[in-house]
Amino acid sequence: IAPAYLFCGSSGIGRTIAAKSFTQLLLTQGVSPEKQTLANRKLQTGNHPDLLWVEPTYLKGGELYTAKEALEQGFQYKTPPKIRIDQIRNLTQYLNRPVLEAKRQVVIIEDAQTMGEAPANALLKTLEEPGNATLIVIAPDTDSLLTTLVSRCQKIQFYRLSQADLTTVLQR
Repeated sequence: IAPAYLFCGSSGIGRTIAAKSFTQLLLTQGVSPEKQTLANRKLQTGNHPDLLWVEPTYLKGGELYTAKEALEQGFQYKTPPKIRIDQIRNLTQYLNRPVLEAKRQVVIIEDAQTMGEAPANALLKTLEEPGNATLIVIAPDTDSLLTTLVSRCQKIQFYRLSQADLTTVLQR
């Protein structure tokens, strides 16, 4: 298992689904069948202690809100949400604690292209030495990220299905 993966491909192609499935395998590997069921339930509810999901946020009054939370609160912004340096610092603190239930920790960074230069540079040290963790960075392409960040990840490119493959999948 590599310390960091970069899942690249256009939106809607399955990067997030693949990240969730890969995470499920990583967090249930070497765990008894009874604990696997419990771990899978925790993963489905987003409540597994060894998984940290980082997504772009808005900042309001010193608090971070995901796009969904901001919408629920009725906040309106003219700019899109972004991954902030505070989130990367929290990620680093998270990885400094021991695993609780699985054999490793997993961090998923969704929409990494929204990360500015300062958060990306803060992430570099963690990518070099993640400890007992695997990081999955999700972005549309490598051009949207710092080259130093891309060079520290194993790149997995996602492509659209060919017409023949799509037909086969739909027939099944």
